[in-house]
Amino acid sequence: MKKFFCFSFILLSFFFAGNSYGHFTEKGHVHTLSKTEQVFLNPDCRSTDTCDLKRFTLTTSVYEVWFSDDPNYPTYGNGVIMEYETDSVDALEKYAIVQFIKGCVFDSSKNGEGKINRDISYTVPSFGEDIPYCFPEWVIDSQDSDPAYNSDPEYGRFYLLRWNEPGSYEYPNHKYYGAEKPTIPIVYMADYPAGALVTGTGVKNAALEFNTCIYKASDVPAETRREDIYFATPITCFEWQNVYVYDFDKRKFEANWADVPRRGEPFMRLIVLVIFVTLFIALALVTSSRLGKFLSQNDRYQLVRSWRNRRFIVDSTGFVRRHPNLVRYWEYP
Repeated sequence: MKKFFCFSFILLSFFFAGNSYGHFTEKGHVHTLSKTEQVFLNPDCRSTDTCDLKRFTLTTSVYEVWFSDDPNYPTYGNGVIMEYETDSVDALEKYAIVQFIKGCVFDSSKNGEGKINRDISYTVPSFGEDIPYCFPEWVIDSQDSDPAYNSDPEYGRFYLLRWNEPGSYEYPNHKYYGAEKPTIPIVYMADYPAGALVTGTGVKNAALEFNTCIYKASDVPAETRREDIYFATPITCFEWQNVYVYDFDKRKFEANWADVPRRGEPFMRLIVLVIFVTLFIALALVTSSRLGKFLSQNDRYQLVRSWRNRRFIVDSTGFVRRHPNLVRYWEYP
């Protein structure tokens, strides 16, 4: 699900407002560097009982955006139009698109010593919460618990589907399915994920993979978890990427997954340390208890005196140990 968003400048503002080097002035131009199309015509429809689904198409465009107030550094990004067609308007609601995401959006910078620092500081709405924009494993790309793409708690699952003149995806001319039904049973949605750009203090990088699938709407649960990626079998899926990682030596963006930060196992070091200390204290208590049974009071006194002379701290609470108060959650290569 992608929540409804209004924008007048679909590429210039939605990609990059607030992230560009210099303030966005709504002036600039977009270069479409390439466009590819993946088409599914549902040839085996009888086996899936989906013969009213005529077509599912994913069109991917590669953009280079130039802002008039930052003529030296363009912003890069990929976007898609996902579209499906049925044999009737009524059949449109029999299908739903679900998108899956994997990867990270992160900042990088190079200091005077040549060391490259990477930082995951961006967040993304996901299943009702804002979380770090980094997914080491595949998850459902949804802002709330309904996995259907472009659904909304207020408007429902299908309201925000768009339609337009055949072959046109111009934003000013589109209409929403929930506000007015199309005359031709074709609807579409768009996704323009985070762009990559050079900023005044470093670089914003995007390394994201997507898998966009179409399902029978009845197979898509109204609520689920982001990790529940196997909730049903899709009719078909299309893969696409938005990968722009900056190479400081070459001074350009590349599709380089090796430089993407990796998400470490949360608090694992702390957990191991706590287990170790707990076992150590337990062993000390058991040992002390057994010694108490066999040693005389004088022997215990001499033992405690000996420990003190060796600068061990012994009191009624046992040994005092210092625990680290911070364990890093994000690990970088």
